[in-house]
Amino acid sequence: MKAFIEASRRLRADYQPGLWIGAIRPAFGAGEVEQDGRIERYPPHYLVALWPPLPAAHPVLPRWPAVAAIASPDGQAALLELMRHVPADARVWLADEAVDWALVADIVRLSDRHLAPYHHRELERFIAARRAEDAARIRAEYSDIDAGFQALKRRLLPPQEGGAG
Repeated sequence: MKAFIEASRRLRADYQPGLWIGAIRPAFGAGEVEQDGRIERYPPHYLVALWPPLPAAHPVLPRWPAVAAIASPDGQAALLELMRHVPADARVWLADEAVDWALVADIVRLSDRHLAPYHHRELERFIAARRAEDAARIRAEYSDIDAGFQALKRRLLPPQEGGAG
């Protein structure tokens, strides 16, 4: 508990130049899997991502984090995992946007040699869900249809009677 309190004190509520940027998100909940005739239970897991302080001349969060990791069984363990990668005297701001969580999960899935089969299965589900969310948002918020152009086209090119030809 003492380590968690110390880690919490290193967090900053608002972004400021010079802060490390961290992100923590639940990846999957507790579950169980049958292995060799016995039930193995696993706890909730969290994804952790970390970026070093941004350069003043280019204050844009890079897509690729410096660190991507997975932690369990709770948010406290995730914060401690995040802080393991931050210099002892550094402060951290937790980002809540602009993180490509599917990428973070993929980095973990492809680079962590200690993952069990259930980790891979759950992370693949997590990635698929994030990609589905992205696709739904694209369909809802983006289009190549320009209403002004469509109105101009209707005025200049009235529909032909009897179809094409």
